[in-house]
Amino acid sequence: MSDLLIALVLLLQNHKWSSWKESRENAVTFISATMSIFLQRVKLEDESSQRASPVPKKRKGRPTAPVGSYDKPVTYSNVPKPKTLESVKREGPKWDPSRLNEGSTFVLGSRANKALGMGGTRGRIYIKHAELFKYAADAQDKHWLAERQHMRATGGKMAYLLIEEDVQDLSLSDDYKDCPDLKMTPIELKPFTVPGWMIEKMQKAMEVQSSGKE
Repeated sequence: MSDLLIALVLLLQNHKWSSWKESRENAVTFISATMSIFLQRVKLEDESSQRASPVPKKRKGRPTAPVGSYDKPVTYSNVPKPKTLESVKREGPKWDPSRLNEGSTFVLGSRANKALGMGGTRGRIYIKHAELFKYAADAQDKHWLAERQHMRATGGKMAYLLIEEDVQDLSLSDDYKDCPDLKMTPIELKPFTVPGWMIEKMQKAMEVQSSGKE
């Protein structure tokens, strides 16, 4: 619009009109034509901008599921609740470190899991019986066990040892006495003893676990 006004001023200044009446009439005519052109330009620019950025249409989709309140989480009755540390009893004679000595026999947790008929679910024995003492073998322990063919070399995988007596007691409980897949034989369990330096580490681990500081 500023360009049009400048052109109008220059035209009025440079054009010599024959009379004041003629100049007034021509000026009015020129201004009217100029405003008409300006309005048309504005209209075209508005239409162009609307075509360039159309208003996005809302897509029809599936309704969003309502979000539950934070103070009322969704729970499922068929999901078993894991045992909390407070509900697991780690006390009594089975948690006395002095019960462990070089004559104690141990079994791999994976073998105990299979012997009790839970071979299809790896590590289930640790979840179902969190009250059992289990010793996590470190790199030195696993090297010693692998050298004597008590276990395969597992690399960085975890390997747990259980006390054979505890596993035998479990097999006599009501949970397993009528289990058809129970195979508590020496061939299946393959119990073994460990040296004194490993016994000492087991005793310390038992003290830590029983105190709840693990």
